[in-house]
Formats: sequence, structure tokens, C-alpha cells
Amino acid sequence: MSFLRRIPLGLLSGALIVQIAAASAVFAQGTETDPDHSVFVFGGAMVNGDMAESANPFGVGYEDHPVFGLGYQFFPYSIGSVKLGLEAGLAGRFGGNANAEIWGGVVGRYDAIEIANTLRIIPSFTFGLSHVTETMEGRERKNEEERDGDASTLFYLGPELSFSSVSRPDLEVFWRLHHRSGAWGTLGDMHGGSNANVIGVRYNF
Repeated sequence: MSFLRRIPLGLLSGALIVQIAAASAVFAQGTETDPDHSVFVFGGAMVNGDMAESANPFGVGYEDHPVFGLGYQFFPYSIGSVKLGLEAGLAGRFGGNANAEIWGGVVGRYDAIEIANTLRIIPSFTFGLSHVTETMEGRERKNEEERDGDASTLFYLGPELSFSSVSRPDLEVFWRLHHRSGAWGTLGDMHGGSNANVIGVRYNF
């Protein structure tokens, strides 16, 4: 068993705090503004595919594992139309062995894309750590067994596209790829972890 597999969740959480602090130092080079906040909810399903395959939500196979979650974002800095901040979330993963996931990390979003002064398109990306109370049956468990690894604590990646009207920028709908990975064996001796395609609603305030 590798050393990384024996690192307790507390130490990994500490590593994430250091990561966020370092990112905040970079963010501080931007313009500090009145902080923007948002809350969001989503629902979707885990998929039987890697990250690249999962990025096509209409071409990948889905597992019988629905996912429902909620989260909070805080944006204290901006650089032009780019907002930089932090995200934390909690999700339930169901079907078979139901379990819970908690994640947190840094997030950036670009707010300047408008079409015909009517539709706003907001790409964003979240990077951090994700912890689950139990490995999910299906692809995640299979990846864990093939690597003889531990998928309980992995890196979290959340590429996302949000949409809102120009007249109501406070209310968005979004699609997100909810991705967990060991990053080529860096965490838990894991390569791939799991993926889910989710659709949600966000309220900005």
C-alpha cells in the first residue's frame, strides 16, 4: 500500500487549504471587488466512460446511479471579465450502495459572452479535492479494483457551461461534468475515478 493511500483526510484537507491560500495570493493580483456569491443545486447520473467520453453527454453510456447535489460559490476577485473564487459542495450518490460526496476547491468563470444582447454563456472550471464515504458500485469500483487503489479521496474537476438571459443574470441553468480522478496515480494509486453528467440551477447574489 502506498504512502499516499495512508494519508488521512485531515491532511488532504490541509493540503487543499494551502492550495487555496496560494491561489488566493495569485488572485490578489486582480481587482478586489464586492464579493459575489452563488448557491446551486443539480441532478444527474454517473456515466460509464472516461472524462473525454463523458464530455459528450449524448454519446456516453449511463449507469443506474443518480446523483443530486448542492453547493456554494464565493468570488472575491476579478480580472476583467474573469471571476476567481472558491467552491464547496455536497452530493448524494444513489442506486446500489448509496453514499455521500463532499468537495471543495478553487473556481474561475468568464462572464463576457453574450449573444444578440439576449443570452449569456458562462464557461467555468473548478479544481479541488473530493471525498466520498464509500466507493460506488460500477465504473468507480471497477477502476479501484483494477488499480488496487483507494478512490475515497481524489482530485475534483468540474468543467461547466452556464446559461442565463441578459435581463436575469442572477438566475442560471448549467451543465457540468462532475469528475473525480487520481491524476495518474497521484492520489490513492488511482488513474481514473468516476464521472457524472449533471444539470442544475444557480442563483447569484
